[in-house]
Amino acid sequence: MKKSLLIASTLLLTASGFATADHRPSFSEADTNNDGTLNTEELTTAVPQLELETTVSTITAADVKRVAPEIEFSDEDVVNAEPIGEEQYALIVEAMAHMESAGSVSSL
Repeated sequence: MKKSLLIASTLLLTASGFATADHRPSFSEADTNNDGTLNTEELTTAVPQLELETTVSTITAADVKRVAPEIEFSDEDVVNAEPIGEEQYALIVEAMAHMESAGSVSSL
């Protein structure tokens, strides 16, 4: 009985941990077509708070910067319109977690 209660408690805590607002899929989970970059659909699925409004499938750091200027991409990534790779995705996830904890995500 104690063992099954412990297992149930562990599962419940684990499930509630995944339900938190700052849980995001890893880059490899988000990159569903495994091309090394995130297209618009992959990024908006992984981070729906970005509310990107575009009809193109390729999303760049400059596109994300327009809707979330708080994200600190390198100037080179923005100027060169670099696609969203693993490094850029990590910056997005970090910024979104910070914004969520500060309660400012709704401003996007």
